[in-house]
Amino acid sequence: MSSLVLGRSKEERVKPLGEQQLPRTPIERVFRWVLRIVVYLLFAFLVAPIVVVILESFNGVNYLSFPLKGFSTDHYENFLGDSSWMNAAYLSGRTSFVAMIIATSLGTMAAWGLQRSRSRWNPVLYALLYSPVVVPIIVVAIGYYFFFVDLRLIGNWFAVAMIYAAVSLPYVLVAVSASLQHFNPELEKAARTLGASPAKALRFITFPNIVAGIFAGAVFAFVTAFDEAIIILFVSGSSAVTLPRKLWDSVRYDLNPTLAVAGTVLIVICVGLFLAAEFLGAWNQKRRS
Repeated sequence: MSSLVLGRSKEERVKPLGEQQLPRTPIERVFRWVLRIVVYLLFAFLVAPIVVVILESFNGVNYLSFPLKGFSTDHYENFLGDSSWMNAAYLSGRTSFVAMIIATSLGTMAAWGLQRSRSRWNPVLYALLYSPVVVPIIVVAIGYYFFFVDLRLIGNWFAVAMIYAAVSLPYVLVAVSASLQHFNPELEKAARTLGASPAKALRFITFPNIVAGIFAGAVFAFVTAFDEAIIILFVSGSSAVTLPRKLWDSVRYDLNPTLAVAGTVLIVICVGLFLAAEFLGAWNQKRRS
């Protein structure tokens, strides 16, 4: 056996398996390059609007124009110095945080319970919990509008947070359920056998193994609530003006590069949270392995 291995050429011994299986015919190589170019073009098409918004926030004039006409940070000063923008950003952060806490708590408990349940009604429960994603968001917004009109809760920020929690709960359910599928429940049973209480087994065995999924679900819940712009148009009234609602009003009545500043703030916060979730997932996978 060793003689066969030593008899192989140096290139064959050092080449990884994946590299040995690369396409070698000219047609396959051309197809590979065409596919790569298409992927790059699609990526550029998706990223270009984000880049334009960020660049527009540094425009040197007081109206929207592209290409840029100069470079200035005055619009950031206007955004930070305008109380209406700051109040909208603060309200968005507050409602999104409350929605994240509610959705993460309920979604984690639902995922944990459904994962361990053997009831025949599990598919029905999953379908009901996923329904906010399946139903068109405009239909959801209209339904919540008529529901909260009767309760006289239009414009109540906590009611808005509850709506956001219901809409973002499916994302938490998906993330936590995926983590639970990779978790061996026998570990929890072993801890119970060794004398650990259900609460201790959940805290010291189950929770550390699914914390990455919980955090990812929490990030999706926060971003969903922070970015939502359809429902808030129906239920915000005149008092619960979040950042997306403020952006919508400014687009209708006051087009200027401050809009791009607000959009850049949304982009930076969302991308930063997603990067944090990816970092935590990679760190947790490394720790477990």
